[in-house]
Amino acid sequence: MPVALRDVRHSACGREWFAQAQSTWLVEMGASAGDVAAAASNSAESMSRFDREVILIERNDELVGFAVLQRHSAPSSSASNASSKHVLLEFYIVPAARDLGVGAAAVRLLFSRFSGSWEIRSLASEARAIAFWRRVTARYALGAVEEQCERGEIVQRFLSRGAR
Repeated sequence: MPVALRDVRHSACGREWFAQAQSTWLVEMGASAGDVAAAASNSAESMSRFDREVILIERNDELVGFAVLQRHSAPSSSASNASSKHVLLEFYIVPAARDLGVGAAAVRLLFSRFSGSWEIRSLASEARAIAFWRRVTARYALGAVEEQCERGEIVQRFLSRGAR
């Protein structure tokens, strides 16, 4: 089951797929029709922002998910990612690819590609997502994972191991 990450900017089909999958994800999360429509209209902007990474997740050359990251770099940052902070804004795996290890494999690739500090937020009501993130962060984090409840969200902060 080869899992790969692709930058959405390099594929017209990928950009179209991302916009549709993002809408599906929002509906699954219980977003209102207005929120889904607003996200659809902002999809192109999200893909072109310099501080964002929109990553497509492939399994056996088929698109099965996406991740949206926001990058924050320290002003004194050198070429190293060690002082970079990555906030996971969105993460989605299509239902047919869930429980197959695709999400964990994709996360391992993300943490390797974007080393540094990470922040992952999950709605406190999403027990399945929280359990998933606890499993993967415990495995791939370098040292302890700090977890807090903030405004109805479970927030995990940690350092990734980077490329291994």
